[in-house]
Amino acid sequence: MRASAALLVGIDIGTTNLKVVAARPGGRVEAVVRRPMTIDRPAVGAAEFNLGALDRDLVSSLADLVKVLAGRGIDAGAISGIGIASIGESFVGLDGQDRRVTPCPTWYDRRTAKRRADWGLGAADWFDITGMVDDDIYTAYRIDWWRRAGVDWFSKVTTWLMVADYATFLLSGKKVASPSLAARSGMADRRTGKWSHHILDPLGLSEDSLGVLKPSASIAGGLLADIASVTGIAAGTPVTNAGHDHPCAGLGCGLVDPGRMIDSTGTSEALKTVVDRPLGFGDVGDGRYDCYPHVVPGRFLLSGHIPSSGGMIDWLVRTLSGPNPSAETAALLWHEAAATPPGSGGVRVGPFLEGTGAPWNDRGRRADISFLNAQSTPGAILRGALEGLAGWLGLNLERFEAITGTRPDTLTLTGGGARNTLANQIKAAMLERRFAVPDTDEAAGVGAALVAGLATGVFADASEAARLSDVDWKVIEPDAALASAYRDLTPSIADHLRSAQDEVHNG
Repeated sequence: MRASAALLVGIDIGTTNLKVVAARPGGRVEAVVRRPMTIDRPAVGAAEFNLGALDRDLVSSLADLVKVLAGRGIDAGAISGIGIASIGESFVGLDGQDRRVTPCPTWYDRRTAKRRADWGLGAADWFDITGMVDDDIYTAYRIDWWRRAGVDWFSKVTTWLMVADYATFLLSGKKVASPSLAARSGMADRRTGKWSHHILDPLGLSEDSLGVLKPSASIAGGLLADIASVTGIAAGTPVTNAGHDHPCAGLGCGLVDPGRMIDSTGTSEALKTVVDRPLGFGDVGDGRYDCYPHVVPGRFLLSGHIPSSGGMIDWLVRTLSGPNPSAETAALLWHEAAATPPGSGGVRVGPFLEGTGAPWNDRGRRADISFLNAQSTPGAILRGALEGLAGWLGLNLERFEAITGTRPDTLTLTGGGARNTLANQIKAAMLERRFAVPDTDEAAGVGAALVAGLATGVFADASEAARLSDVDWKVIEPDAALASAYRDLTPSIADHLRSAQDEVHNG
């Protein structure tokens, strides 16, 4: 089969939705099937993915994808491989008969505690092994929390799997881990590509209790016959654990070689770039940014995020719209924000609704709205938040450029937030950079599909996989007048973020 005629399937298991995407090697999406992820909340602060629902939805989504393709005259026999990506940190435990015996906490479940110091690891030790910012969200800490809680199921577990590992096992029968997702567990050594005994030993775990850690873009196994009979996809079709959804989304937007940077916007926001080695603790400002394996061999993802970006804006729109928010009140609010002059009448917003994110990584910090006066309007507050988020991006962009020694003229912009025209105009003007927006809503799913293509030989190398020859791009140029206005305002916007957070960080 010619590579251009191949069809690749990417499975994107996200926080909110399961999405199964069929894409061509050039990135053109042929079909998408979506299912909502089911979240159980058994206690205050607890949030668990319902994996029983995922079991059903994963198989039914693949079957429905085949039906959608058939309706378009595309034979499922064209499917060359299946790649699976998922959220990080979440895990499930299987017993000796491969039955699920544990809950599957979401990445934002608060039943966890940071334990590296108790394991004899300093901040630099932790980072240089894992490449992860010093936080409490990782799988290693969550497993330790459950062990210390004395839950009755803990002793029954013989295998721990991340979510994409688990889905790979369901489809192929193979317990295989990927470097990018293993990094998010906090149990892998990014330098060696192996599980870390410095972390496993204090947990009382062995490598045998985890998936086999294979290099990025490796085939896990073939599609099981019973899954094939239900879905209509050929038995033995190669299945690949593509890894963490964030770097998969990066690949789905062409991020594979150093020098390019992506602003991924949605409920949260992340700035990402690629480096060719695992940067050390001191290289990234004493562990201020994640640096972990990409989903393609020989590359590492440098990433800094803010937990609530679109989430902050959505909250503000609801709050400022009054007791009876509607589409009409929201539209009026956005119109007023667009009409407000740059600088928002002096209003400054620290957009830290759920913590600062990079580079301060202060989970306890909260948002502020400052310098209000009698002339301040709801639109000015909303615009001030957009300016604050653009300022956050600019601060981190400066640090990324210092770390990598590169200064791209164009940034890639992707995610749901890329549809916000006013936010895009403000970012482009404040940063004085153009943005390129790929015409795809399924970057993570496409990226997972491309990883499958790389694993199965559809592509000669990762650079070929990232060409995305079938994807259209929209370019956003900075408005000259707006950029001129923000040139004088940006320092005070950045200072509002920097001064308060550096005081907290250094206090």
